Amino acid sequence: MGDSLFRTLPGRAFEGPDPAADSVRPARQRSERAYPRYLTAVSSAGLVTLVLLVAFADWGAVAHSPWEYAIFAVFVLLGELLPIGIARHGNTDDAVTVSTAFAFAALLAFGAGPAIAAYAGASVVFDLVNRSPASRLMFNAGQYALSLAAAAGVLRLFHELPFPAESIPDRLPEIFLAAAVSFLVNTALAGTAPALLSGARVIAYLRRDLGFQVLTSGLLLAISPVIVIAADAGLALVPLLFLPTLAIYMAGRESLISEYHASHDMLTGLPNRALLRDRLEHDLALARRDGTGVGVMILDVDDFKDVNDTLGHHHGDLVLQAIGTRFREVLRETDTLARLGGDEFAVVLPSISGLEDAITVSTKITEGLERPFCIAGLLLDVRTSIGIACFPEDGGDVGVLLRHADVALYKAKHSKTAWEAYSPEEDEHTRERLALAAQLRRGIASGELELHYQPKFALPTGEVRDVEALVRWRHPELGLLPPDEFIPLAEQTGLIRPLTEHVLNEALGQARAWCEAGLELRVSVNLSTRNLVDRGLTTMLRELLDKWGLGASALQLEITESALIDEGRRATTALNELSSLGIRLAIDDFGTGYSSLTYLKRLPVSEIKIDKSFVSNMLASREDAVIVRSTIELARDLGLDTTAEGVEQESTCRQLTAWGCHFAQGFFLGRPVSASEVMKRAEGGRFARDMAEPLGARSEEP
Repeated sequence: MGDSLFRTLPGRAFEGPDPAADSVRPARQRSERAYPRYLTAVSSAGLVTLVLLVAFADWGAVAHSPWEYAIFAVFVLLGELLPIGIARHGNTDDAVTVSTAFAFAALLAFGAGPAIAAYAGASVVFDLVNRSPASRLMFNAGQYALSLAAAAGVLRLFHELPFPAESIPDRLPEIFLAAAVSFLVNTALAGTAPALLSGARVIAYLRRDLGFQVLTSGLLLAISPVIVIAADAGLALVPLLFLPTLAIYMAGRESLISEYHASHDMLTGLPNRALLRDRLEHDLALARRDGTGVGVMILDVDDFKDVNDTLGHHHGDLVLQAIGTRFREVLRETDTLARLGGDEFAVVLPSISGLEDAITVSTKITEGLERPFCIAGLLLDVRTSIGIACFPEDGGDVGVLLRHADVALYKAKHSKTAWEAYSPEEDEHTRERLALAAQLRRGIASGELELHYQPKFALPTGEVRDVEALVRWRHPELGLLPPDEFIPLAEQTGLIRPLTEHVLNEALGQARAWCEAGLELRVSVNLSTRNLVDRGLTTMLRELLDKWGLGASALQLEITESALIDEGRRATTALNELSSLGIRLAIDDFGTGYSSLTYLKRLPVSEIKIDKSFVSNMLASREDAVIVRSTIELARDLGLDTTAEGVEQESTCRQLTAWGCHFAQGFFLGRPVSASEVMKRAEGGRFARDMAEPLGARSEEP
């Protein structure tokens, strides 16, 4: 908005230097360099106009009707101090002041000098009461002085000021012309400043709310002649004209309180999701018209759950409030910062040139969090992950941009980077993937998922006591799909729980069938990261074990090391609950997640599975050999079993046996097979290998 009737515009625009000024391109930087010069020019011109017109004014009309002038001045001041709040584009801080109507009436009744003195004086009082910066105070007063001076210049072309009340009905065309000039000057002066500050084109900025401003300011200025005529008829009538304004003010105040509660987060005072969408829609409409870009960022605080668990929710709330304040410090006044819920925030960056601007702001946000937060006497390091999407490159509407920013956030958290920009190639939510998700739901229900079982051989005997259940999807059109092609999709679409329940049910049912056939095999099932935060997991497992009449020792659950690190405290709690059932637990892909030894010692696990990336290369790489051997020794010292994955050579098997590894898996020993093939091999005596002599005879140090 550009009209001075909207008192919050200068408040929003003239807060001082833009902290994100260096994130814009040269054209915008030049625009912002002109901003302080513009403020100085308007303030200086307004001050000179104010001094000259007040000093050389004819105050005869004031002397003749001092009470009338005093009443006009009082209502100009009240109009400034009691702005009528209006909620527009999701903003609850927009306001219209009726001071303009009484100031213009004072111009008609007393001349330029007295009117400007009352108007500028009321503006100064308002800014002093609200502790506005000196730059804003001087600009507002100067702006009002110049707009009334312009109107006075037009009126003097037709008649000396002041106008006698009885002549006003005959001079309405001149009065309305002067009011229009005053409005245009006021709008141009007030709107140019924020346009320069935000780097927007001035004409486009002034034009965007022109219709609303004409409507509101036009109605207010239209009653100015009525005020003069009413005052001439009787001063008691003037307050009556202000009473409707007071009633509107009270109603508007209550309306704004309700609007604020509906559109803002109560904890941080930031806009909520609904208000974010409204502002983003507004910014997109302006960007389409002006040919500019809009950046959308979704931010997630890393490991915030640990803060809540350690310090409690009260201190977690304090952290969120402090984070919101820190974010606000590096954003422009024209940017929108919102809290979406929990530890998730969003930022809208209007009028940007492209992705480069958004990346620069993301870097500033990351740097802004480098200073520790002092909460409850503790210094906390807080980090955030950021997903970025930009209009028009990454989408043209609110829903698409927010979803694409969320996709980018998921990528940032998965890759553990500070920020990521949206990339269509890595979007798991394309139309094809969404269609596949619907098919996966159907596939789970219709039994298209099938399990294959890979044996785990004891070293050095070759005995098989465990098998690992590996899920495959026999898609009716795409054929047999490996888990990498649908497990991430299940995690992202909320299907991981029914998928996991299906796999556990099938695996335990098969374990029961083997048991009844005289084959005692423990079955291992892999858990997803999302399973660890599923509060119903323990109940599900207890019910499935009861359903199949199996003891907890018939099942082993495997959790990747990276999942344990990503979920932290929640993972530890989940493992403790599972261990309390008597279920055996193993850490899968060990060596890839950088977990600490202290953390490992606290986990209720029985086995470590060494990642195949180290095992398959250990005979050729001394570094990999050191990792494998050290892991085996570490596990032995902690009383844990070890399984080497990815064994593809007999020589690798020999070396693992020499180092004391307990179990081995890999294509050299046995590929995954169907449940029926497991029975055939067991019945044929081919599911155990007498490897004690060759594997225990010698070792091959790499």
